[in-house]
This record gives sequence, C-alpha cells and structure tokens, in this order.
Amino acid sequence: MKKFLKSYGFILCMLLAIVAGCIVGAVWPQVKDAGGEVIDKGATVLEPLGTVFINLMFCVVVPMVFCSIASAIANMPNLRRAGKVLGTTVVTFLCTAGIAAVIMYIIVRFLPIVTVTPAYEEGATGTLGVADMIVNFFTKPDFMELLSRRAILPLIVAAVLFGFGIQMNGGP
Repeated sequence: MKKFLKSYGFILCMLLAIVAGCIVGAVWPQVKDAGGEVIDKGATVLEPLGTVFINLMFCVVVPMVFCSIASAIANMPNLRRAGKVLGTTVVTFLCTAGIAAVIMYIIVRFLPIVTVTPAYEEGATGTLGVADMIVNFFTKPDFMELLSRRAILPLIVAAVLFGFGIQMNGGP
C-alpha cells in the first residue's frame, strides 16, 4: 500500500480535489434572480484559488519542457541514438496530427455545423503564405516569445537544438 501511495498519491490527491470541487460547486451554487443579476456568488468566490493554481502550473511547464528535452538529448550516449529518438518523435507527432486531421475532416464534412464568417479588421495585412506559416509554427522572432506557453512547439525545437549543441560539445 505504501508503494502504491508513493507512486499514485499525487494523482489520487488531484482526483479527490476535482471531486471535492464538483461537490462544493453543486452544494454552494451561484444564485441569480429573474433578471440575471447575481444574488449569491456561491463557489465562484473560490475562483482566484483555481486561477492561481493554473498560472503556477503554466509557470512550471515551460521551463520543465525545455530542461527535460534538452537534458535528455544532451545525456544520450551518442548522436545516432538521439537522432533515432528525434525521428521517432517526429513520425509519431505527424501520425497523430494526420489522424486528428482525418477525424476532424470527417466530422466537419458529415455533421451539420453552423459556419461563422470571421469579421476582419480594417487594415489587415492579408493571409500568410505557406512559408510564413511554417516559419511562425516552428520559430519565434524574439527569445522572450519563446518562453511563453503559447509557443510550446518553437520551445521544443529550441530545446532539441540546444540539446544537440550540448551533445556535440562533449555531452553532459
């Protein structure tokens, strides 16, 4: 039992917290009057705690992704093994992206979905070409943009390059 709790204790605590949050939300709901005005905020007063938790998680994820990928590649015994792992990762990524694209195509093609025409702002520069989309997908023009949670793929590319740089300079 001790080994089980050591391995799965954190996951169990997270699941219990989710269930507790559901119970608190059901027992202490937000109350509105007939006009839609909030009379009792209910469990929504606890929202700042959830926001703090999510923000802290995002603060941890970005450096953790960078360090774990760069360290894993830098600590590999040789470049051939690192290249094989990188190739397998890229193939897996492309396969899952392809599967997701096919599923979305099928859903959009055969299920009735309401289409919304986007409202473009005046003075917009137009659409991006394929080359610009690829560049924006894998890189960022500024290092500070690379450290954003909105740029995880460019961060992974930078971590891979950083790890290979360390590996080529003698490893760990």
